[in-house]
Amino acid sequence: MSQSKLIAVSRLYNNYAAKLFGYIFEVVKNQSVAEQYLVAVFNDVPNEIDEFLKTGVNALCRLQMMARKKLSEFFETLDNETDRQAWQSFQPSANNKYVAMMNPLQQQVFYAIHYQCKTTAQIAAELSSTNEEIRMTLKECFTIIRNGRNNERLH
Repeated sequence: MSQSKLIAVSRLYNNYAAKLFGYIFEVVKNQSVAEQYLVAVFNDVPNEIDEFLKTGVNALCRLQMMARKKLSEFFETLDNETDRQAWQSFQPSANNKYVAMMNPLQQQVFYAIHYQCKTTAQIAAELSSTNEEIRMTLKECFTIIRNGRNNERLH
């Protein structure tokens, strides 16, 4: 690895590793597993460093996308149906004030997208809904979050 790549990866790690670890930990709820996923993500960063250097790229978002891809493997390796059902009923951010403002369908869609890395098409199929309806529900979720944040800034 060239010196410039090494410096770029080191900067990314120093700036974002703690945030990314917190993001991963919210999903897996296990420190050692979260650490393993963090290492796996940063092991892939040198291969994608050019993507991080492009104009307008949000490094944290890019790292989260890489983590979601890795975490999708986590969900595929759940050992049995009991583990899968436990995960599906798991509410990672039950105490999140924005999520608490969402109705049950909005929460289900938000969790499926954000924590289970499912596509809107997958969710639509599971819920016997249309892709457009799921997209609208997700849009409502983001509106709730945005409005909640805007209200905080006013007070």
